[in-house]
Amino acid sequence: MYMELSPQIPDVTIGRAANAPHYEYMTTFGKRTADLPVDHELWRKGKDEFDTAFRAEDEAFKRYRDSELTDPLKAADEERDKLYASLRDTVKAYAKFPIAETAQHAEPLMRVIRNYKIKTTENYMKESGLIDNMLQDLFQYRTQLRRLGLEILADRLKAANDRVRQLLTERNDERSAQIMGELKAAREATDRAYLTLVRLTNAYALLNPDVESAQKLVALVSEDLEYFRKHAMSNPNANKKKKDSSDTDPQPDAEPAEA
Repeated sequence: MYMELSPQIPDVTIGRAANAPHYEYMTTFGKRTADLPVDHELWRKGKDEFDTAFRAEDEAFKRYRDSELTDPLKAADEERDKLYASLRDTVKAYAKFPIAETAQHAEPLMRVIRNYKIKTTENYMKESGLIDNMLQDLFQYRTQLRRLGLEILADRLKAANDRVRQLLTERNDERSAQIMGELKAAREATDRAYLTLVRLTNAYALLNPDVESAQKLVALVSEDLEYFRKHAMSNPNANKKKKDSSDTDPQPDAEPAEA
C-alpha cells in the first residue's frame, strides 16, 4: 500500500525572467514564507539566507532603476502624447468637415495616422520609432498640413519626439556595466537561495503532513510559480508599458534597453 505524498513546489529555475517580474515574484515568495511558523533550525537558516540574498537584489534593482533622467523623460513623454493626440483628433475632425475642400486636405493625413495605429501606452522606444516614421510620411503632405494650420503642431510633435529619444539615449548610456553586473550577480544569489528554501519547504511539508500552514504555503507558492511561468517566463517582453520606471526590463545578461 502506497502512502500518498503531499504536493510539492516545482523545483524550477526562474533565471530567464526579466528583472521586474523576477523581483515581484521573489517579493511575493519572501512574504509567503515569512508567514510559515517553522521552528526547524535548517529551514530557518534557509529562510534567513534567502532574505539576505533578496535584500541585496532589492538594493541592486533600485540602483538599476534610479535615474535623474526618469522624471524629465516622463514629462517629455506626456508632452509628446498630448501633441500627438491633438494632431490626431484635429485631423480626424477636419476629415469630417462639411466643406469638401477642407475634408480633402485632411484625407491623406488621416490615412497616414490610421496606418500607424499609434497607442500612447506603447513603451517609450517603440512609440518614438512609430511617431518618427509617421511624421516622415505626414511631412510629404506639408501643403495639406499648412492649409489646415497643422504644420506648426506637427513640427512641435517632432521636436517633442526627438527630446524623448535623446533622453532615452542619455538614460541608457547612464547605466554602467558595473550596475548591470551587480544586479545579475544579486539575482543569481537570490535564485540559489530560493531553490534551497523551496527544497527545504517541500521536505518540511512532506515530513509534517499535518501542519496545515505548510501545506497551504506549498499550494500558494505553486500557484504563484505557475502564474509566473505563464506570464513572465514564456514572454519576458509582455505587459511592459506602464509609463514609469518599470517600462521595458532587459534580461539580466542583456544590454539595457529602457527601464
